[in-house]
Amino acid sequence: MTPAFTRDGMNRLILSLLLGLGLFFASHSALAQTQDELPIPSAAKAVLESFEKPLHPILGSVAPGGGIAVGVGYDTPRSQDWFHNASAKVTFSRYWALEAETGRQTQKSRLGVFAAVRNMNDLDFFGVGSNSVREAESSYRLRESSFGTRGWLRVRPDLRLGGTAQIYSPALGSGSDLPRSIENVFAPADVPGFEADPLFTRYRGFVELTHPTLADPANPDARYRGDQGIYQLAFEAMRDHDGGRFNFHRIEAEAREQFAGLRPGQRLTLHALLGVTNQSAVVPYYLQYTLGGNSLNAFRPNTIGSDGTKATLRSFENYRFRDRDLLVMQAEYRIPLSKAVDATVFYDAGQVAGRVPDLFKDIKQGAGFSLSYMHAGAALIRLDVGHGGGEGLHMFWSFGGFGL
Repeated sequence: MTPAFTRDGMNRLILSLLLGLGLFFASHSALAQTQDELPIPSAAKAVLESFEKPLHPILGSVAPGGGIAVGVGYDTPRSQDWFHNASAKVTFSRYWALEAETGRQTQKSRLGVFAAVRNMNDLDFFGVGSNSVREAESSYRLRESSFGTRGWLRVRPDLRLGGTAQIYSPALGSGSDLPRSIENVFAPADVPGFEADPLFTRYRGFVELTHPTLADPANPDARYRGDQGIYQLAFEAMRDHDGGRFNFHRIEAEAREQFAGLRPGQRLTLHALLGVTNQSAVVPYYLQYTLGGNSLNAFRPNTIGSDGTKATLRSFENYRFRDRDLLVMQAEYRIPLSKAVDATVFYDAGQVAGRVPDLFKDIKQGAGFSLSYMHAGAALIRLDVGHGGGEGLHMFWSFGGFGL
């Protein structure tokens, strides 16, 4: 008797097709490498070059799920000691962000003061915990304002210390789609911090070890062309100044290892992140860790991320799961198809939970592929396609080099 074609069987079939497509790109990379660049008109190249100037247009995002953002920014050239950077951007869905920073930088240090405001009208919320269901999807508005100081110091070529101290003020509201706004879907008891937006002070410090040392020590984000590992240990504390109910602290351990691939230009990246919150804490839902799609830096700022992305679990929607503790494990294999286009095959796994032991139960996973348009060693546009989580096919566009 022929077995029935189950949903799991269909998922495995589609997952195999995705991986096969990624391998198809790999098998044709030798042919593609004969092309130096995609055929771009000279006018378009001039537009691309404008993004590299101190005063430049911005094409990017305000937050995952908010659509494409356009705006203008100014970045002081890295060769100057005193820097003054600013940006303003907005999306068609009325997300917007303003940020400014000024300070002093050298090859071994950077210290500045900053202020930022960001408005997001329709952030998704499915409930707290790994058992939340997709049918309970709701949304909320978050406008966050912050100001403070941040910086880092390279004490050795392979060791960097850094941190941030800031005032953080969230303002919450109904999502743009009122019938599915968070207050109309969930009871207050099911949403930690519901209708509570106190004034916080936020402190974060990190230690970062790199081996071998960076090709450009003055630029912590510089790409190393061979094998490289980056390890980061961070501690963050939030202090609620409206009664202290939402005081909490958390520790994050993160590692990323890159290895040379089977052919020149190819590489394998392994990435892991563990975030743990003190057990007695009540963490507002808008500051809990999230798993699924791309991450919002209000939840976990200044992380290393995987190979050219800070996505977590691309087989699920943005912010699909959230809780106090987080585990993410990823593997990516990058294949240059030309000087302008890279393909990536990836595998993601992770979990959220209210207790650390539960992070290792029923781990969620998925796989897929990415296509990136590269310029000056960075991905200007990236498309991630993920599947395998049991909730269908998911596509994520990200913009990483246009003045961000």
